[in-house]
Amino acid sequence: STRKESSAASDVYKRQEPVRVVEIRPDSDGDGTRGTVVLERTVESHALGEFTMLWRQGAGRARLLERLEATDRTVTRRYGDVLGADFAGVRSVRLASAPQLGIEDLGLPWSEVAIPGEGGELPGWFIPAAGESSDWCIHIHGRGATLTEPLRTVPLVAERGWHSLVMRYRNDPGAPAGHHGKTGLGLTEWRDVDAALEWAKSRGARRVVLVGWSMGGAIAVQAALRSVHADLVVGLMLESPALDWNETLIWQAGQLNVPPSIAKLGIRLLGSPLARSVLGAEEPLDLAELDVVARAAELRWPTLVLASTGDTVVPVSGSQRLAKARPDLVAYEEFTRARHTRLWNTDPERWEAAVGKWFDRLSEPDKS
Repeated sequence: STRKESSAASDVYKRQEPVRVVEIRPDSDGDGTRGTVVLERTVESHALGEFTMLWRQGAGRARLLERLEATDRTVTRRYGDVLGADFAGVRSVRLASAPQLGIEDLGLPWSEVAIPGEGGELPGWFIPAAGESSDWCIHIHGRGATLTEPLRTVPLVAERGWHSLVMRYRNDPGAPAGHHGKTGLGLTEWRDVDAALEWAKSRGARRVVLVGWSMGGAIAVQAALRSVHADLVVGLMLESPALDWNETLIWQAGQLNVPPSIAKLGIRLLGSPLARSVLGAEEPLDLAELDVVARAAELRWPTLVLASTGDTVVPVSGSQRLAKARPDLVAYEEFTRARHTRLWNTDPERWEAAVGKWFDRLSEPDKS
């Protein structure tokens, strides 16, 4: 079943599921697939909106619904649509931003695909728009996120005539492993998007929007700048994007009370020859290459950036600075209360209006 995540190597499923379950109260008149759950109060468990709960390395999942009550220590919410591994007795869960449990939830036709990549086949989902079209979107999730993360965009683009390819990349479950299974922060993963562009082109794609979430935003920009198929790219949509890794890594270290001097030393190691031998990176990481704001003059595509001042993972300042540097290209939508990649969850009407309006501007009168 595509609703079950593969057990292939991926750091996201090797780490401990971070939100403690205090109590599970199934509905007495139900079949165990819905009820009320009391969770440890965290930034994620308390956030507004609907999400997905995952447990036992993704073998079980359910919708996390409305918030009923909150104390200083706990949050009580409704849950529903339990799938896979039994929820009874689960002691911790991971929360994913996508409200969809799987591709089936979109109610659109779809198929599983395999994209030939340099390390092997990259699995993905293809969701065709109705009718003939040469317009495609390639959707790129963030580091450690589920493949469902980008699905919030798919119905909006499908109704506007854009086919969608939702892809995995190296080190994802079911995808080829990179060197030691370590991230390249976009500097290696873009090659998999390059392969996806070639695959889409062979199937009739003539105009492509790269849609990147979180680290997927960094991957999308690198692919647009580096790919031999960049002539296909007509736009970038970046949701909660990581646009300046120097700033982001230092900021994240600060969240963990790591002194800036130590964080900066780690960043220097990432860019040194020691990155491969000591850190296990696929190759030394030149973070200057990943500074999209510093490279703003190189951008040549209409770009939609959606970010939030409430983001606790990626600082919003990178998105703000890019919008200021390239007002000719960048349409910028700033949210306030939303957490990382939770913008849709907090205000779906505003999010969908902004995305739909931007894609409408990309439409051409003549699609021949």
